[in-house]
Amino acid sequence: MRKNILIIAAILAASLALATWLGQALPQPGLLALGLAIAAVCIAVFGVYKTGLLEFTPEVLAGDVIVPRPSRAGGDVKLLLPLQFSNTGSADGIVEWVALRLTIDGDIQRSVLLSPVAEVDMQRFIQAKRRLDNENCIEPFTAFPLEGKRSLAKFVLFDLAEKPRSEPLRLRSGRWSFEVFVKSTANRSPKLERSFEHVVEKKHVDEFAADTPVYLINYQITLPSARREIAGAEWMPRAAGSARAVGVR
Repeated sequence: MRKNILIIAAILAASLALATWLGQALPQPGLLALGLAIAAVCIAVFGVYKTGLLEFTPEVLAGDVIVPRPSRAGGDVKLLLPLQFSNTGSADGIVEWVALRLTIDGDIQRSVLLSPVAEVDMQRFIQAKRRLDNENCIEPFTAFPLEGKRSLAKFVLFDLAEKPRSEPLRLRSGRWSFEVFVKSTANRSPKLERSFEHVVEKKHVDEFAADTPVYLINYQITLPSARREIAGAEWMPRAAGSARAVGVR
């Protein structure tokens, strides 16, 4: 606050000095008013600039999807997403919740909403041979702080939000469209942060039926901090053996 007051005082003094100099060079009435007007404009611009710096502006980078091995035979499909949360503003804030909307083959009438049920410890997940269990799932997924100019990687497990009302989610061939929504202290309502698509092929369905995890990797984007976090663990398959990504926006 003290620094801001000093900056505003300096702007005012500089504007008045400019008006005085103009008054000596071009003696005309009203130059004091001109100097004050210049000061007001400068202070307004400074205020807008400071407001932008002090905003909490969270962003989410996403594009990869992991379908883990079910905890039991014939279990429902859950989706594990590596998400990178970044705050491009200088102010701290809270990411209150995230949600995922899934649409298969463009059938928006049958779109389903998935909510975060856990954060997954990827080291333990890999040690468990990519199967979900009580040791690698940190439940429940809760709100978390995000400091200014910082990024945070999280591996978030999503499940159907309204299981009793929805059909079980099964892995089947088709074009799977994903939309990631985020609610934070920066917005009163959920905001669509990212949308992307993957093509699920028959081989992926067969792999999952054979109790093998499925990786849908988008190689057009990178999740640097998320992948760096477990760089030595090889959670991501090589390009030749991965699902084909079709787009991200």
